[in-house]
Amino acid sequence: MRYLKAEIAGIYPVKVAETGGEQTVFLLLLETPKWKDKALPIVIGESEGFSIQSALSGLKYERPLTHDLIVSILDALGVEVEKVSIDALLDNSVYTATLVLKREINGKTEEINIDTRPSDGIAIAVRTGAPIFVAEHLEKYARSMEEIGI
Repeated sequence: MRYLKAEIAGIYPVKVAETGGEQTVFLLLLETPKWKDKALPIVIGESEGFSIQSALSGLKYERPLTHDLIVSILDALGVEVEKVSIDALLDNSVYTATLVLKREINGKTEEINIDTRPSDGIAIAVRTGAPIFVAEHLEKYARSMEEIGI
C-alpha cells in the first residue's frame, strides 16, 4: 500500500442532531500536496477533537489529558512515535489507522504497529511531532472545502 504525507487542514466542531438533543462532534480534515484543493474529512468524537485542537494550539493543562499521559508513558518506556497512518475506510463509515512505534532493545531497533482510531493516533502524533500519512487509495473520499461546506 502506498502512503502520502498529510497535514491537518483544519479541525471544526459541528453540532449533530441526535435523539433527545444535539451532540458535538469534530470534523478533522487531512490534506496532501497531491490532492490539490481536496481534503479527507474524518468525523471524530468531541473529546478527541478537543484534545487535537488543544495540542495544535499549544495549550497546556495543569494535569495531563489522556493523550498527554500516553505520550508520557511512551517516553518513560523509551518508545518513540515514528508515524501514524490512516489505512482504510470500512463500511463507508469507520477509518482504520496504525500508530507506528519504535524502540531500541540491545542495540536493535524494533518496530511496533498498534491498531488505533485515527483521532487517537493523530492526537498522539500532534503531541510528539510525528508525521501523519494517508493511504493513497483514500483520495476517492477526499472532498473540496466547498463540498464539505467549509
